[in-house]
This record gives sequence, C-alpha cells and structure tokens, in this order.
Amino acid sequence: MLQSKTRWQLVEAEESQVRELAGELGIHPLTARLLIHRGVSDPEQARRFLQVSLSELYSPFLMDGIEEAVDRIRAALDRREKILIYGDYDADGVSSTSLLMKVFRGLDADVDYYIPNRFTEGYGLNENALRKAKEAGVQLMISVDTGISAVKEAKFARELGLDLIITDHHEPPAVLPEGVAVINPKKPDCSYPCKLLAGVGVAFKLAHALLGRVPEELLDLVALGTIADLVPLMDENRVIAALGLKEINRRRNPGLSALMDVAGIQGEVTAGHVGFSLGPRINAGGRLDTAATAVELLLTEDPEQARVLAEELDGMNRERQKLVEEIAAEACAQVESAPEKHRRFIVVAAPGWNVGVIGIVASRLVEKYYRPTIVLGIDEETGMAKGSARSIVGLDLYRALTTCGDLLPQFGGHEMAAGMSLPRENIEEFHRRLDQIAGEWLREEDYIPLSRVEAELSIGEVNLDLIEELERLEPCGMGNPTPQFQLRGAGLSRLQVMGREKNHLKMVLEVEGDSLEAVGFRMGELAAEIAPSARPELLGELSINEWNHRRSPQFLIRDIRVPHLQVFDWRSNGDLSDRFRRLAEGGAPLFMIRQSTARKEWVTELMVQALTWEEISLGKKQPPTETRQLVLADLPPEVSLLEELLRSFSGLERLYFAFGDTELEGSLTRTPDREQFKVLYASLMRRKHFRLPSELNGLSRMTGLSGRWIGFMLKVFGELGFVRVSGDQLEVIPQPAKRPLTQSRLYREQLERERVQNAFVYSSYRDLCQWVASVLSTDRK
Repeated sequence: MLQSKTRWQLVEAEESQVRELAGELGIHPLTARLLIHRGVSDPEQARRFLQVSLSELYSPFLMDGIEEAVDRIRAALDRREKILIYGDYDADGVSSTSLLMKVFRGLDADVDYYIPNRFTEGYGLNENALRKAKEAGVQLMISVDTGISAVKEAKFARELGLDLIITDHHEPPAVLPEGVAVINPKKPDCSYPCKLLAGVGVAFKLAHALLGRVPEELLDLVALGTIADLVPLMDENRVIAALGLKEINRRRNPGLSALMDVAGIQGEVTAGHVGFSLGPRINAGGRLDTAATAVELLLTEDPEQARVLAEELDGMNRERQKLVEEIAAEACAQVESAPEKHRRFIVVAAPGWNVGVIGIVASRLVEKYYRPTIVLGIDEETGMAKGSARSIVGLDLYRALTTCGDLLPQFGGHEMAAGMSLPRENIEEFHRRLDQIAGEWLREEDYIPLSRVEAELSIGEVNLDLIEELERLEPCGMGNPTPQFQLRGAGLSRLQVMGREKNHLKMVLEVEGDSLEAVGFRMGELAAEIAPSARPELLGELSINEWNHRRSPQFLIRDIRVPHLQVFDWRSNGDLSDRFRRLAEGGAPLFMIRQSTARKEWVTELMVQALTWEEISLGKKQPPTETRQLVLADLPPEVSLLEELLRSFSGLERLYFAFGDTELEGSLTRTPDREQFKVLYASLMRRKHFRLPSELNGLSRMTGLSGRWIGFMLKVFGELGFVRVSGDQLEVIPQPAKRPLTQSRLYREQLERERVQNAFVYSSYRDLCQWVASVLSTDRK
C-alpha cells in the first residue's frame, strides 16, 4: 500500500442533470458534470460560462454609491481639483491604483497617487497621510482596495474638509465609514449581482461608469489584480480574467511585457503565470520597500524604463524569496520545538521578522503542517506585533478574529486569509483563544487536506478531444479550480525518475491495450515506494504534452495511493544496508532474519524491530499483528512458515523479499526423485560393499548420477537403515524393512529446501506476486 497525502472527496452530480445539460449544449458529459459542480446548471448560464464576452459585464450603476462617486469626480474634473488615488501595496492595490491613474490621466485630470509604506504606516488609510494630502491641496481622495473599515479616518478626512470616495471589496464591518460615496459590493445595502470582485474589479466598475464605456484597454490590469488577489474566478470575475488574459497576451502594456520577459514567460500567458510569476514580482516592491516601483512599471510607456523597473522588481523578488526561506526555517523551528502547543492552531512570533513577507511564510506553514496559521513580526520599539493569517477548510479566520476583537486594535480579511496587529503581551492569550476555537470548530479529520475529485476516469476515456474541450473551462483559479480526476484500474508498464536531479516521477499506465503517460513533478522519491506490480490510483489533472511537434494526452499527478499490498523484489547478495536504513527511517518495519546469520549486527545498529525464523517456528515469539511493513532479510526455512506469518497480519501494506542465495551454496538445487533412488539402490545391491570416497566416481559412472546427489542419497539410505557406513566402508544391509523416503529427516528437509528455493529464490518477480496473492486470497476464503 501507499497512503495518499490528502483525503479524496468525490464531487457528486445528478446524472439526469448531466445528461440534460450535455444534450442541450452538445458537449461531453464530463464537461457538463464540471459545469454543474461549479453551480452552472442552467443551459443559458452554461453557454455564457463557455463563451465569455463583454456583454456579460453588469452595469456599474447597479453598485450602490457609484452614481454619487461619478457626480463628484466629474465636478472635480470640471473644476480642475487636485485628485489623489490612495492605494494598497499588494498586487490588487497596485493594479487598482495604476488603473485609475491611467483613467484620470486620459481625462487630463490633476491626479497623483499615494500608497502607504507597509513598515512605517501599515495597512489602510491613516491620519498623517490624510493631513499631508490636504496640505498639498488635494480636494478629492479616492481609495482603492482599502478603506471599508476606516471609520475614524473617514471622520478625520471630513473634519479636514477632504472629500473621500471609498472603493473596496473587503468584508465590511458593522459600522461603515462616511464619505461622499462608499462603494463595495459586499455592503449590506448593495444589490450588485457579483459580490466577488477584487479591489481592482471595483475600481474598474467606477472607471466604466465614469467613462460611459467598458475600458477594454485596461482589462490587462484588472485581470492582473483579480487573479493575483485569489478571488473566485466565477461570474463577472471570469469575464474579467478571461478577456484580461487576452489583453495581457497582446503585450500592449510595456511594463507588463517587460515583467513577462524578466520572469522568463514565453508563449501564451495563463492564469498560473499571473498567480505564480507576475503577481509575486508586483508584490515584491511593497513587501520589501515601496509599491511605487510596481505602479510606475504599470504606468510607464517607455520600454527602456519598463525594462529597468522590471529588473528591479525581479531582483526584489529574489531577495524576498531568500527572506521567506530564512523566516520560514525559524518559524518551523518554533513549531517543532513545541508541537503540542501548535497542534490545533499555529501562532509563531519573533522580533525582526519582515512583516512584508510573513503572509507568504504563513502559507508555507499551512502547506507543511496543514494547520490554521498566524505569523507575527514584533516591533521591539513599539511593542506591537503585526501578523498575517492563513486558514484551512473549516475555520473562518475573519469570524475567529472577531471573537478575539478585544485583543486586536486592528484586524481584517476574509475566511481564508487575514491580517491583524496586537500588543506583544496579548500574543499568548490570543494563541490560547484561537487554540480553543480550533478545538471547537474543527474535527481531527479536518487536519488532513481535502482534495476535490471531479470524476473517476479510466485511461481509455482520456483523449485529445476531451482535454481540448475541457480547456474551455479556463481560466481556472479560486472558485473555478483546475479539474482534478481520479484514475484507477490500470497497471504499470513503466516507472522511472527523470530530471537533472532525478526528482520527478514518470509512469506509463496500461490496461487492455490503452496507455497513458503520467508525470509527478517533485515526486521522484515516491518511485521507491511503488512496486512494479502496483496498480496505483492517481489524482491529478489532464493536460496535453507537446514534444517534437507531437501532441499527446498526459496526466499531471497531484497525489498517489496504492490501495493493496505491495511486493518488492530486493533479492540480492549485495549490501542492502542503505536500503534497510532508509526503510527504518521512514517507518517501523519488521525484519525477519535467521539466528545464524550476520544480519543481527545491522539490525542492532539500526535499532529496528526484528524476529528470527527460529523464534517464530518454535513458537517462542509472536509477530505483532499491526505490522505494516515486513522485510524478509533471510530466507524462511519453510514455505508454510511464511504462509502462516503473512496470514497473521491484519493490515500488511508492504512486503520486501530482501535475501540472497549465498546460504544455499553447497546444497542441492533439486531433489533426486524416487526412480533415481531406485537406480542407485539397484547398483548398490549388485556389490553390497563399497569403499568411499574412492569408489564414488565409479558409482557415478555406473548410475549416471552426480557425486553430490549420490552423497546425499547414501545419507538418506543410512537414515532409513538401508546401508551402514563404518569409516570408509559402505555395506548394504540385507533385507531391510521397507520404509518410504519421507521417513528420512534429511529427505524431508531437502524437499522443503527445494520448495523454498523454487518459490523464493529461482522464481521471477511475477511468480512472487502470484504466490503472495494466492496465499492471501486463500486466507480470505
């Protein structure tokens, strides 16, 4: 067996609905099933999902506050008032700021932008920035991707005589800030159909309303922020992401084009490229220094300046990666030094941790330990800790933080991600309460990651036409995940590791003439845990492999399990100590050895569990029935003894045949049969007396039997009382009692030795597997 890393949960769909939708749209039933899984079951709704167009965008005037905002902005434009865009330092905030800057510059407005410094000012509106804006002559401030919780700051702006328009998408608090307009689709009184917009999506709706048209030329920025902010790519976000990716691929924004170049993106840009390459580089400036570098990159029309800024961000991103590695190592050390403390909810903190990257560190810890996690950087001068939180399915972070609101001067966020600040002395109590909440809200099984299985497939169902049709579901992301499928029922025709560092896994699955290539990146270590006879079940994604102008279906593995006992053939006379050591480090195998062999030395060295065949045979010890891995380091003395041993285990997962044949040296490979014994006995009866060993060669010539066979047979005759040996004289006993060969202990031992050899030494790997299967199937009967 091989256990999967996650829990696989099959998503169900009503079969009649699947057939109806597939028939109505003329699509593959699997495509119909996936649409239904995404809540798209109405045929017209499904057509719109599959055929994205601008006509699917809602009127911006359905959003509460848009009309008031547009009126105030137009008045500001008419009066040539000074306008300030107040943004945020992440990719969503940067793209929102850049978008409105482009809009207002296009309208020839007196406009500038301001993004607070993460380290000196923190998140959101702050009074000092508002005061400076007013002193600089700003009359209208428009926030993007921030402000929905700025009740105190909005009041301060009003007192200054600074008009404020708030656009945001974060969860609104019970009391909203007051301004000229507060635009957020999540407001309780807002009836806008799509509640899922990113901050840049809300800014885009404001731009649409202000311009009186859809600013298609800015969709690249909207897609950038929408995808990078991990909002669900459904409803209006799907339209934005799909059409925005097309705009990105036109490379009309010099800054984005330069960023693609330094990121090494060639060919078509996908949502994955935005999420894992472009987004992190846009974020890097705000994480380490200032977000202004990223804004200037997105605003510049000069390709040379774009290249310089892109390289600067790329360098910052490399520095950010190094910083993340260092802090993550320290955070993991804290967790592992007090595992019980962090068993249900991880909270780690330290002075000097860069608050610009702790969100990434929190994600790393969730990935490694799969626990809700908060990472806090402590400012030793102020005594305040700033933190980022990431959650797991089943624990709503925003709700959890709300219950700890008395400890948190500031907090905000979503179900799965949040930020907060608190005094250093509150951290222990904060952790205690969160641990209690996790204990009440989560079950033990919730701490095992859940993998969504969209359908079970056989490899015969996978072809290029199907994969190409499924590509119509893209772009995939939050809310519209890349479909994952379970493959089962196929055997392995090839298993190998590949890549320069041999860290990738490649297998070819085969059943009834159908085959499919499957690849698991960074899964190379699993090759040693999958036996050639395994029938693995795979969880992963369908893709198309293009190589040398040839296109073929490919399965990208995300998780693997083998649901049956695996048999490994490690039979060798060589040194297996390294293999045994790795086995011992990875689990708790039981080793079976002979009392007389040298295996005892490394068994003692490795401190592994071991029993001798003699102990089992004589009933002195019983093997633990809960054994999961059994290593046959020495040959069993009897076939039946191994049969009984295998049947004694309740859940054996892996069986290793790991012995050699050196102990068989000098023994017979085959037992003489009854006719050969008769030939030898007849020859002995002719002379009655022989001198041994001098006359052994003559006996061999006379009978055609080998000297080793004759030596063995004479011992058997001696045991049965047919001959007597005295010194070098052999005498045939006249008229001995008739006795079958099986009354000889030597003969029985040789028969059993031959059975052991044939079953376990001279057999093929396939023979071994069939033998094990027959033993266990007989046991089940």
